[in-house]
Amino acid sequence: MIRMDGINVDEGNDGVNNDKNSHELLESYNKLLEKFGKLKRGGMAARLLVKIGDIHKSLMDFGKAIESYNLALKLFNDEKDIWGEAFTLRSIGNIWKMERVYSEARKYYQKSLNKFQTVGNMEMEKNMLRMISSCYQAEGAIEDAIRIHTKMNELPLNSAQFFLNQINIKKLVNETQSIRPTKNQSLILVCYILLLIFSELITTYYTTSGGIILNVILITCLVINSTLTKSIKFSYLLQAVILLPLIRIMSLSIPVMELKPLYWLAIMAVPIMAAIWILMQSQNIDKETVGLTTGNLPLQLLIGLTGLGFGFVEYLILQPAALIPDLNPVNIIFGGLIVILSTGLMEEMVFRGIIQRNAENIMGKMWGILFTSILFTGFNISWNSPMDIIFIFAVSMCYGSIFQKTRSILGVSISHGLCNTVLFIILPFFL
Repeated sequence: MIRMDGINVDEGNDGVNNDKNSHELLESYNKLLEKFGKLKRGGMAARLLVKIGDIHKSLMDFGKAIESYNLALKLFNDEKDIWGEAFTLRSIGNIWKMERVYSEARKYYQKSLNKFQTVGNMEMEKNMLRMISSCYQAEGAIEDAIRIHTKMNELPLNSAQFFLNQINIKKLVNETQSIRPTKNQSLILVCYILLLIFSELITTYYTTSGGIILNVILITCLVINSTLTKSIKFSYLLQAVILLPLIRIMSLSIPVMELKPLYWLAIMAVPIMAAIWILMQSQNIDKETVGLTTGNLPLQLLIGLTGLGFGFVEYLILQPAALIPDLNPVNIIFGGLIVILSTGLMEEMVFRGIIQRNAENIMGKMWGILFTSILFTGFNISWNSPMDIIFIFAVSMCYGSIFQKTRSILGVSISHGLCNTVLFIILPFFL
């Protein structure tokens, strides 16, 4: 509670009673605000703007509420008032939560959390983590909600808080057991899988232009479908799948420029990473959520080394040509980095960090891995090898299980990248 020239402003207040005096209060506060502006008292004006925003929120005028909060936020920032920023960010998050735009609410709650961490207020940290978890639950992202509650255990909790948090985790874990897509969602997803596989078959065995057209149709359908669906988590999954036909269109278009395969791998990675970043921003997926964490580093490095064996086995199946002209240290390092980043990291972010994560929210853990692995395997039909299809599916199931247990893509990205490095960079010169 902050006292401001006779006005009590509770920055932690989530709302103001909507009574007959609200408009009169607004008029009074606006007059005070004008006085504070003339006196250049930014901190006092900021607190008054928060109060005005609270009144607008109570009147369900969310646009004006956010406008007032944003003005307050700027003044708090100018005054270097971190407390004021933290509470104001929380208030903006509350508005978006009331509007059911949960990704935006999470974004502002996370910013508020960061501010409370800066000032060392652990009770508010716990509060903000609970708010973030509630948004994930509203979106149907139960695994992410569990991750947030697990993170709360890292904070000093009293016995009652710890007990309650464990109950919440157990409840959420039980909820994951009953996650199932609706019949309509299942049918739609099967249709998209078949269309994606069909477009790969057309591209591989008939015509590249036909494959591009089918992928354009696929993107169009996914965009429309993700916009019209009422399920937030289903919309997120469809948005994630859009990345696949987008990648395929780019991979089919860039080689027309008559560049060497290694170069167009590097060029293609740039717009695809931009698309991944845009999707992460729209769904408010942070780097931890997508799996960009070290986790248990020794374990992740050990997982990464499996790529050497996978690369050897796949070379025996495919025996492709080398992506580099000759085997020298510069070519190995340069080519290996491109392959690891453009295929290992990028593809694992797409398939495991984004698609699998969203698929698990719709269909549960096992079916989420299976769905992602089918997409991943279908995406590699162009190698025209039934044995390789079986191998890729098995590896994808392995990668999916590892990501599910560790929630890190570090190990599988290294493994995937090393596999392709061995396959395309090293072994062609020896076998």
